[in-house]
Amino acid sequence: MKFLLSLCCVLCLFGTPLWAQNAIPVGFSDIDEQVRNLQLLGKVDANQSMLARPFYSTGKQSMQDLYRLIDPAAKDSIKSYKKGLFQAILLPASLSQKLNTSRPYGWNDQAMSVSNGYQMQASAGIYARFSILHIQFKPEFIHTGSAEYETSDAWGQVNPSIDRYSLGQSSIRLEAGGISLGVSNQNLWWGPGHYSSLLMTNNAAGFLHYSLNTTRPLKTPIGSFEFQLILGRMTRDSLQGYENAALKQRNLSDRPKNRQYNGIVLTYQPRFMKNVFFSVSRAFQNYDVAKPEARFMNTYLPVLNNLFKNDYNDDTLSKDQILSLSTRWLMPKNHAEVYAEFGYNDAKQNLRDLWLDMAHSSAWVIGFKKLHPLNNRTFIEVFGEATKMAQSPSYLMRSAGNWYEHSQVTEGFTHNNQIIGNGVGHGNNVQTIGVSWNQGWKKIGITFQHVAQNPMLETGQSAVRTRLVKWDDYAYGLQGGYRYKKLLFTADLKWVNSSNYLWEKDHSKSNVYAFINTIFLW
Repeated sequence: MKFLLSLCCVLCLFGTPLWAQNAIPVGFSDIDEQVRNLQLLGKVDANQSMLARPFYSTGKQSMQDLYRLIDPAAKDSIKSYKKGLFQAILLPASLSQKLNTSRPYGWNDQAMSVSNGYQMQASAGIYARFSILHIQFKPEFIHTGSAEYETSDAWGQVNPSIDRYSLGQSSIRLEAGGISLGVSNQNLWWGPGHYSSLLMTNNAAGFLHYSLNTTRPLKTPIGSFEFQLILGRMTRDSLQGYENAALKQRNLSDRPKNRQYNGIVLTYQPRFMKNVFFSVSRAFQNYDVAKPEARFMNTYLPVLNNLFKNDYNDDTLSKDQILSLSTRWLMPKNHAEVYAEFGYNDAKQNLRDLWLDMAHSSAWVIGFKKLHPLNNRTFIEVFGEATKMAQSPSYLMRSAGNWYEHSQVTEGFTHNNQIIGNGVGHGNNVQTIGVSWNQGWKKIGITFQHVAQNPMLETGQSAVRTRLVKWDDYAYGLQGGYRYKKLLFTADLKWVNSSNYLWEKDHSKSNVYAFINTIFLW
């Protein structure tokens, strides 16, 4: 607490910030992805890593400036009020709607559930700033789906529908000199992926957390650094199934309801490697304890401990760890990027354990994006991304289990039963490719997505205990975007053909997945 108070005093000494503005919400607000495209087009600072989002607009490039960069022909004027050191902005309102016609499909949709039927999320809010104090109030209302669909003992469960209000993308923070300290309920995204990331995405609803982070790169003689350190609390929902347990409910009444989460992401851009970023992310969770007997660092800030488990092992806490390394390489002249992330869900005991079986408990994401400008407003986009979450062959010697669940914390890395990291599914592999034509807010594109549903099963029927029957989803999609006056519409429509649905031989099922997002710019 003394450290936090001292830091607040230091921030106050900076006076009125030059860089501070509001955060661009992560995920299906669409504006978030548009900003990343602006960077590839050379219209946003290439020194921003985009490896820890939300992205913060700045005094040099405000949210209104970003809107005009997205579509130079538009004459957007954000509703705002400014007097002296006080400023208030009316944030865009949004309505997101999701529909599955015959089975659950889709991820990265915050509090929306993996279920069949119709669901929606509505959000609106305001951002206000006085000197170094920043307040964003953007609550959300969620209605989840609960339509019947075909299930089995191995996968699926129809859960009750939920109508819920939450703080959504709200935060209170102090910011100066590129450093922010505050409390937030915002969704975070750690990693370079567009569709998948290992530690933190918008697949689940945001959870309440304290955060110390940068809002712009901090330059040093050896290069630039960005970081975020968070301490939060995740909970569970007794009425819903678990995404990391085949959508089934669990009886965990004997476990504490809340779990403490501590995570850190540190990004480095070497001075001698322009447009190249390296990042490390690490996260711990443990059940709440009333009076912990462990040391302060082990209990509240274990991410700052040494890497190997031998150095921080503590039998007084049920504690799990995941970590990842990632890189993103920008090619501004070619309007392109390539990226990769590699992670472990199990702490290594020591260096010997790491070297003997480097593939054990691993997962990875690789991808690329290439933009081909046709003029100042129009470009062609080509992208591809592959994610591997299934176990590696080393599971024959020792199983790594569910990537988001280890032996100590049964719920795994979930919030309200939804995975806070990669939402593609337990043990799944996925590949996505697509191409689109873009002009300002307008977009027309096609996508193809393949999902291999948990192909590695340590109790499978083959000689190496894998499944004899493979369940594969093939999704053929259309993407679109359109602007009508102050309304922005984006849509993602997919026809999903499931081969050997529920791992039953020759059992096919078709599903229509539709996601429509509407943003009102006031």
